[in-house]
Amino acid sequence: MKDQAINGVKWYFNRNWNRDDVMNMDEISDELHSTLEMVYLSLFCAMLSITCGSTLQWISITAGKYSVLYFVAKLILLYLTPPERVKMRIIISMLAEYSFGSTVGFIFNYLFKIENRFVFRLLVGITIGTGNLWHQSIKTKDRREIYTGCLKYCIVIVFSMIAFFLLEADTTLRMIAIHSVLILFMGYLVIYSQEILYDANFGDIDFVNCTFTVFFHFPGIMIHATRLYLQGEQQEQN
Repeated sequence: MKDQAINGVKWYFNRNWNRDDVMNMDEISDELHSTLEMVYLSLFCAMLSITCGSTLQWISITAGKYSVLYFVAKLILLYLTPPERVKMRIIISMLAEYSFGSTVGFIFNYLFKIENRFVFRLLVGITIGTGNLWHQSIKTKDRREIYTGCLKYCIVIVFSMIAFFLLEADTTLRMIAIHSVLILFMGYLVIYSQEILYDANFGDIDFVNCTFTVFFHFPGIMIHATRLYLQGEQQEQN
Protein backbone atom coordinates (compact mmCIF):
# COMPACT_ATOMS: atom_id res chain seq x y z
CA MET A 1 0.00 0.00 0.00
CA LYS A 2 2.83 2.37 0.90
CA ASP A 3 4.69 1.62 -2.35
CA GLN A 4 1.52 2.20 -4.35
CA ALA A 5 1.04 5.58 -2.68
CA ILE A 6 4.65 6.57 -3.41
CA ASN A 7 4.35 5.46 -7.05
CA GLY A 8 1.10 7.42 -7.35
CA VAL A 9 2.80 10.59 -6.12
CA LYS A 10 5.74 10.06 -8.50
CA TRP A 11 3.35 9.53 -11.42
CA TYR A 12 1.47 12.71 -10.52
CA PHE A 13 4.56 14.94 -10.59
CA ASN A 14 6.46 13.16 -13.39
CA ARG A 15 4.74 13.78 -16.72
CA ASN A 16 5.81 12.07 -19.94
CA TRP A 17 6.37 15.21 -22.00
CA ASN A 18 9.61 17.19 -22.09
CA ARG A 19 10.65 20.75 -22.84
CA ASP A 20 10.61 20.23 -26.63
CA ASP A 21 7.01 19.02 -26.44
CA VAL A 22 5.98 22.16 -24.56
CA MET A 23 7.79 24.42 -27.04
CA ASN A 24 6.31 22.59 -30.04
CA MET A 25 4.40 25.13 -32.17
CA ASP A 26 3.67 22.94 -35.21
CA GLU A 27 0.26 23.20 -36.81
CA ILE A 28 -2.30 20.91 -35.18
CA SER A 29 -3.60 18.01 -37.28
CA ASP A 30 -7.34 17.75 -38.02
CA GLU A 31 -7.91 14.93 -35.53
CA LEU A 32 -5.97 16.59 -32.70
CA HIS A 33 -7.57 19.94 -33.48
CA SER A 34 -11.09 18.54 -33.05
CA THR A 35 -10.00 17.00 -29.73
CA LEU A 36 -8.55 20.28 -28.45
CA GLU A 37 -11.62 22.19 -29.62
CA MET A 38 -13.93 19.83 -27.71
CA VAL A 39 -11.77 20.17 -24.58
CA TYR A 40 -11.93 23.96 -24.77
CA LEU A 41 -15.69 23.87 -25.39
CA SER A 42 -16.34 21.56 -22.44
CA LEU A 43 -14.05 23.63 -20.23
CA PHE A 44 -15.83 26.84 -21.24
CA CYS A 45 -19.24 25.27 -20.51
CA ALA A 46 -17.91 24.00 -17.20
CA MET A 47 -16.66 27.44 -16.15
CA LEU A 48 -19.92 29.01 -17.31
CA SER A 49 -21.86 26.55 -15.14
CA ILE A 50 -19.57 27.19 -12.15
CA THR A 51 -19.93 30.96 -12.58
CA CYS A 52 -23.71 30.73 -12.80
CA GLY A 53 -23.75 28.44 -9.78
CA SER A 54 -21.71 30.92 -7.75
CA THR A 55 -24.58 33.42 -8.03
CA LEU A 56 -26.63 30.98 -5.95
CA GLN A 57 -24.46 31.91 -2.97
CA TRP A 58 -25.82 35.46 -3.18
CA ILE A 59 -29.41 34.22 -3.30
CA SER A 60 -29.15 31.82 -0.38
CA ILE A 61 -26.51 31.74 2.36
CA THR A 62 -27.12 28.02 2.99
CA ALA A 63 -26.75 27.13 -0.70
CA GLY A 64 -23.07 26.34 -0.39
CA LYS A 65 -23.52 23.99 2.57
CA TYR A 66 -26.12 21.76 0.93
CA SER A 67 -24.60 21.91 -2.56
CA VAL A 68 -21.47 20.11 -1.36
CA LEU A 69 -23.46 16.89 -0.92
CA TYR A 70 -25.14 17.39 -4.28
CA PHE A 71 -21.75 17.94 -5.95
CA VAL A 72 -20.27 14.76 -4.43
CA ALA A 73 -23.34 12.77 -5.47
CA LYS A 74 -23.03 13.96 -9.06
CA LEU A 75 -19.32 13.09 -9.13
CA ILE A 76 -20.13 9.55 -8.02
CA LEU A 77 -22.85 9.30 -10.66
CA LEU A 78 -20.43 10.61 -13.30
CA TYR A 79 -17.87 8.00 -12.27
CA LEU A 80 -20.47 5.21 -12.58
CA THR A 81 -21.70 6.39 -15.99
CA PRO A 82 -20.07 4.44 -18.88
CA PRO A 83 -17.78 6.49 -21.18
CA GLU A 84 -19.92 5.56 -24.19
CA ARG A 85 -22.84 7.61 -22.86
CA VAL A 86 -21.20 10.91 -23.75
CA LYS A 87 -24.34 13.09 -23.71
CA MET A 88 -25.39 11.77 -20.29
CA ARG A 89 -21.90 12.38 -18.89
CA ILE A 90 -21.96 15.95 -20.23
CA ILE A 91 -25.32 16.66 -18.56
CA ILE A 92 -24.17 15.16 -15.25
CA SER A 93 -20.89 17.10 -15.39
CA MET A 94 -22.73 20.38 -16.05
CA LEU A 95 -24.98 19.77 -13.04
CA ALA A 96 -21.97 18.87 -10.90
CA GLU A 97 -20.12 22.00 -11.98
CA TYR A 98 -23.15 24.18 -11.27
CA SER A 99 -23.39 22.78 -7.74
CA PHE A 100 -19.64 23.24 -7.30
CA GLY A 101 -20.05 26.89 -8.26
CA SER A 102 -22.59 27.35 -5.51
CA THR A 103 -20.10 25.93 -3.00
CA VAL A 104 -16.88 27.64 -4.09
CA GLY A 105 -17.87 31.02 -2.66
CA PHE A 106 -18.78 29.39 0.66
CA ILE A 107 -15.45 27.50 0.74
CA PHE A 108 -13.34 30.58 -0.01
CA ASN A 109 -15.24 32.64 2.54
CA TYR A 110 -14.84 29.94 5.21
CA LEU A 111 -11.15 29.21 4.59
CA PHE A 112 -9.73 32.54 3.44
CA LYS A 113 -12.42 35.06 4.48
CA ILE A 114 -12.76 36.20 0.87
CA GLU A 115 -16.12 37.68 -0.09
CA ASN A 116 -18.10 35.95 -2.79
CA ARG A 117 -17.99 39.00 -5.06
CA PHE A 118 -14.22 38.63 -5.43
CA VAL A 119 -14.54 34.90 -6.13
CA PHE A 120 -17.22 35.69 -8.71
CA ARG A 121 -14.86 38.12 -10.49
CA LEU A 122 -12.19 35.42 -10.66
CA LEU A 123 -14.65 32.88 -12.08
CA VAL A 124 -15.90 35.37 -14.67
CA GLY A 125 -12.31 36.08 -15.73
CA ILE A 126 -11.51 32.38 -16.14
CA THR A 127 -14.77 31.84 -18.04
CA ILE A 128 -13.94 34.64 -20.48
CA GLY A 129 -10.40 33.31 -20.84
CA THR A 130 -11.52 29.75 -21.65
CA GLY A 131 -14.12 31.14 -24.05
CA ASN A 132 -11.34 33.10 -25.75
CA LEU A 133 -9.24 29.93 -26.16
CA TRP A 134 -12.23 28.08 -27.60
CA HIS A 135 -12.87 30.94 -30.03
CA GLN A 136 -9.23 30.97 -31.13
CA SER A 137 -9.24 27.19 -31.65
CA ILE A 138 -12.28 27.52 -33.95
CA LYS A 139 -10.52 30.15 -36.07
CA THR A 140 -7.16 28.44 -36.58
CA LYS A 141 -5.13 25.25 -36.18
CA ASP A 142 -1.94 27.19 -35.54
CA ARG A 143 -0.90 26.78 -31.90
CA ARG A 144 1.01 30.04 -31.96
CA GLU A 145 -2.09 32.00 -32.94
CA ILE A 146 -4.23 30.23 -30.34
CA TYR A 147 -1.76 30.95 -27.54
CA THR A 148 -1.15 34.50 -28.79
CA GLY A 149 -4.87 35.14 -28.30
CA CYS A 150 -4.45 33.96 -24.71
CA LEU A 151 -1.45 36.30 -24.30
CA LYS A 152 -3.47 39.26 -25.58
CA TYR A 153 -6.18 38.51 -23.02
CA CYS A 154 -3.55 38.48 -20.24
CA ILE A 155 -2.24 41.86 -21.45
CA VAL A 156 -5.76 43.27 -21.19
CA ILE A 157 -5.94 41.94 -17.63
CA VAL A 158 -2.66 43.64 -16.73
CA PHE A 159 -3.85 47.01 -18.03
CA SER A 160 -7.21 46.62 -16.28
CA MET A 161 -5.36 46.23 -12.97
CA ILE A 162 -4.26 49.89 -13.19
CA ALA A 163 -7.83 51.03 -12.54
CA PHE A 164 -7.91 49.22 -9.19
CA PHE A 165 -5.28 51.54 -7.71
CA LEU A 166 -8.06 54.15 -7.43
CA LEU A 167 -9.95 51.93 -4.97
CA GLU A 168 -9.37 51.32 -1.27
CA ALA A 169 -6.09 49.66 -0.31
CA ASP A 170 -7.68 46.40 0.87
CA THR A 171 -9.87 46.11 -2.21
CA THR A 172 -6.93 46.97 -4.47
CA LEU A 173 -4.76 44.21 -2.98
CA ARG A 174 -7.53 41.63 -3.32
CA MET A 175 -8.23 42.58 -6.94
CA ILE A 176 -4.52 42.49 -7.84
CA ALA A 177 -4.24 39.04 -6.22
CA ILE A 178 -7.29 37.78 -8.13
CA HIS A 179 -6.01 39.05 -11.47
CA SER A 180 -2.54 37.63 -10.78
CA VAL A 181 -4.08 34.21 -10.13
CA LEU A 182 -6.10 34.61 -13.33
CA ILE A 183 -2.97 35.33 -15.41
CA LEU A 184 -1.17 32.38 -13.82
CA PHE A 185 -4.09 30.08 -14.60
CA MET A 186 -4.26 31.21 -18.23
CA GLY A 187 -0.55 30.43 -18.58
CA TYR A 188 -1.24 27.04 -17.06
CA LEU A 189 -4.00 26.37 -19.62
CA VAL A 190 -1.44 26.83 -22.40
CA ILE A 191 0.83 24.18 -20.86
CA TYR A 192 -2.18 21.96 -20.16
CA SER A 193 -3.20 22.27 -23.81
CA GLN A 194 0.25 21.08 -24.88
CA GLU A 195 -0.09 18.07 -22.57
CA ILE A 196 -3.49 17.23 -24.08
CA LEU A 197 -2.06 17.40 -27.60
CA TYR A 198 0.87 15.24 -26.51
CA ASP A 199 -1.38 12.61 -24.90
CA ALA A 200 -3.74 12.66 -27.89
CA ASN A 201 -0.93 11.25 -30.04
CA PHE A 202 -1.14 8.01 -28.03
CA GLY A 203 -4.90 7.53 -27.93
CA ASP A 204 -8.34 9.10 -27.59
CA ILE A 205 -8.86 11.88 -25.07
CA ASP A 206 -11.93 11.93 -22.83
CA PHE A 207 -12.75 15.65 -22.93
CA VAL A 208 -15.21 15.32 -20.03
CA ASN A 209 -12.45 13.94 -17.81
CA CYS A 210 -10.08 16.65 -19.05
CA THR A 211 -12.53 19.25 -17.79
CA PHE A 212 -12.46 17.84 -14.27
CA THR A 213 -8.73 17.12 -14.17
CA VAL A 214 -7.74 20.62 -15.31
CA PHE A 215 -7.74 21.80 -11.68
CA PHE A 216 -6.51 18.52 -10.18
CA HIS A 217 -3.38 18.41 -12.37
CA PHE A 218 -2.49 22.07 -11.80
CA PRO A 219 0.23 21.50 -9.12
CA GLY A 220 1.78 18.51 -10.88
CA ILE A 221 1.98 20.16 -14.31
CA MET A 222 3.32 23.47 -13.00
CA ILE A 223 6.01 21.74 -10.90
CA HIS A 224 7.02 19.53 -13.83
CA ALA A 225 7.15 22.54 -16.19
CA THR A 226 9.25 24.49 -13.68
CA ARG A 227 11.63 21.57 -13.30
CA LEU A 228 12.07 21.33 -17.09
CA TYR A 229 12.71 25.06 -17.32
CA LEU A 230 15.37 24.98 -14.60
CA GLN A 231 17.03 21.95 -16.18
CA GLY A 232 17.14 23.73 -19.53
CA GLU A 233 18.66 26.84 -17.98
CA GLN A 234 21.29 24.73 -16.23
CA GLN A 235 22.21 22.94 -19.48
CA GLU A 236 22.56 26.26 -21.31
CA GLN A 237 24.91 27.58 -18.61
CA ASN A 238 27.04 24.44 -18.83
